[in-house]
Amino acid sequence: MIRPYLKIIAKNTFTLFNLVNVILAVMVALVGSYKNMLFILIAIENTLISIINGIRAQKIVDKLKLLSEQNPKILKNGEIIEISPDAVKEGDLVILSLGDQVMYDSVIEDGSCEANESFITGEQENIVKKKGDHLTSGSFLTSGTVTAKVLRVGDDNFVTKLQSEAHAIKTADSKLFTLMNKIVKYISWTLIPIGALLLWARFRTETDPAIAVTSTVAALINMIPEGLILLTSSILALATIRLSKKKVLVQDLYAIETLARVDTIALDKTGTLTTGRMTVRDVVLPDGTTTTGYSTPALKSLLSPLAAILSSQTSENATIKALKQTFLKSPKNRPTGEFAKIVDIIPFSSDRKYSGIITKNATYLMGAIEFLTDDKSLIKEVKSASAGSRTLAVMKNQTLLGLIRLEDEIRPTAKKIINYFYNNDIAVKIISGDDLEAVTKIATKVGVRDLNGIDLSTLKSKNYAKLVKDYQIFTRVTPAEKKNLILALKKQGNTVAMTGDGVNDILAMKEADVSLAIGEGSDAARRAAKFVLLDSGFEAVPSIIDEGRQSINNLERSTSLFLAKTVYASILAVVFVFLPFSYPFRPIEMSLLNFACIGFPGLVLSLEKNTDRIKNRFVTNILTYSVPIGLTVSLCMITLSIIAGVNNFPHYELSTAAVFVTFAIDFILIYWISKPLNKLRSALLVTIIAIMAVIFLWPFARDFFEFTFLSQNGLIISLSIIAAGVVTFDLLRRLLSHFTPHLLKRRA
Repeated sequence: MIRPYLKIIAKNTFTLFNLVNVILAVMVALVGSYKNMLFILIAIENTLISIINGIRAQKIVDKLKLLSEQNPKILKNGEIIEISPDAVKEGDLVILSLGDQVMYDSVIEDGSCEANESFITGEQENIVKKKGDHLTSGSFLTSGTVTAKVLRVGDDNFVTKLQSEAHAIKTADSKLFTLMNKIVKYISWTLIPIGALLLWARFRTETDPAIAVTSTVAALINMIPEGLILLTSSILALATIRLSKKKVLVQDLYAIETLARVDTIALDKTGTLTTGRMTVRDVVLPDGTTTTGYSTPALKSLLSPLAAILSSQTSENATIKALKQTFLKSPKNRPTGEFAKIVDIIPFSSDRKYSGIITKNATYLMGAIEFLTDDKSLIKEVKSASAGSRTLAVMKNQTLLGLIRLEDEIRPTAKKIINYFYNNDIAVKIISGDDLEAVTKIATKVGVRDLNGIDLSTLKSKNYAKLVKDYQIFTRVTPAEKKNLILALKKQGNTVAMTGDGVNDILAMKEADVSLAIGEGSDAARRAAKFVLLDSGFEAVPSIIDEGRQSINNLERSTSLFLAKTVYASILAVVFVFLPFSYPFRPIEMSLLNFACIGFPGLVLSLEKNTDRIKNRFVTNILTYSVPIGLTVSLCMITLSIIAGVNNFPHYELSTAAVFVTFAIDFILIYWISKPLNKLRSALLVTIIAIMAVIFLWPFARDFFEFTFLSQNGLIISLSIIAAGVVTFDLLRRLLSHFTPHLLKRRA
């Protein structure tokens, strides 16, 4: 348990940015300008906060994983017991059933099953496994129950050697993460050469070594958006903590960002729209008789094979549980006669959509009628008798013995949640393995607005791209078809979320941009999901989406502040290699600007409630403000430095004017990203002005930061540059707003 925390400490301590900060601090210390080392305190603070947030979030994840994680069932001394996954040893006998993920390389000692090894082999077909066959860690059971002997544990497992976790979760497609990586890459490649050239240029133009070093350090410190990295990790960590209070386990931190962009959600009926619990409504005999009395003589020809099929099914889903509770209550219904000796068992599979037994005399099957027979008139007759209920047919060879009609328990909050999706511009698609009429009936009850549905089992060929455009409800869908529907939605530019609870959902969940598993669902489904609803409360989904939107909307605004600084710092660092004038900033002044114009407003804006849908591209939204401000500040600083150099301004007046002008331009950006103003944002603007006013007017603060009152010429020049800067920013913002979407679209 200690290793994850040590990794968090190491990850946040031994970073490129921290190394750069230490080197720059040593440079400033060597010239004796100790107060200009203030930036190193901010770097230390950033590191400590990142470590604290990381450890806090990790503790919550660890606690929630204990609730989410299934303990393996071990056969010991003839008894089945549950133990911790870490306690399993080589040679132990584990019991695996439908929906379980194989956690250890093992060999089957008893029983048979079907396993899906798609993430290992790439093949979607289920593989029949019998006594003596090997089960590979990372695969999952789609039918049957087996007792398997553990061959390898821990690092010796096949899946561990492939450096892949058992759940095989794909990394979220994070635009934020991609942007951060690009920034880090850019800074890593340019910081050292630019720093060396800038230091050489400053020593060439400055007579005071302290000014040469501190101005170089100020330029390089400006290029590092370390506060942005802290803010990003903090916001995502806080989102994880808030979601944990709603019993939601976040298994992929950056999936929170992806969730904010979701515009389509694919729902599996069972466990999402319904509670996952079912009840037997009644039985319909071949002559059309309907009965709820299950001990009548008329049912004998149905009950005996039905009881035998149910008794043979060691894996249980909601349907099997409901049937067993109804038809296996009485000892009279236990298998007798030919059903006491079964030749073979056909376990339930979501691909087959039926289960059954084989005796010496016949084959008995139970499942969806269209998968049991090709008799179209019989299929039509059964569907007519279904009356919108989930209906299972029981057949002897090709003879219908009877129909069992079941009803799903609809979630009380389902209608409210479906309405939330529509109100938030999220398209709803229902993908189910059940009958079209039954699914449509439930969809109607929960408020699905478009009931245009299709039974995929009726189609000989499937154009998935056309299907997802034309229909909202898909039924009799196999696991592979679910996956293809999700892929088709993604290819059309949608950001897709998928909810599920069973093994039939796993292939689709792994392909979805965001996957959410119901806590009471299968072990494999939970491991495949990026979010796990531990209390199985589907009503938590709107909260998760709102959390994602709040995090990314606020990060978007805050990121504009940080990247604006990186833009102008990078431009100025390069330009001042060639300009024979003093660099306008010192590290201590940049520390003040970073706090007043970036860190403090970024923190306040990041905590504000904001669940608006993200309508434009993340990068476009950031560039629309950060690039114009970065260019504007660069032009203003270059102009100011040239004028100051020509007029022989002392360096302390140049640096004071530079802070004054930069603050004014940054304030414009804060105002723009805060629109429309409310009480909090208005208070933020007033507070920022107050902070800078106190610094300029309080003698102690003014002396500490080495500010001075500007001369008349200095004040006029500064105000003129600010006025020109306002016009320049507005012009650049309008131009970039017009051209950026087209440029990005062309690149795509």
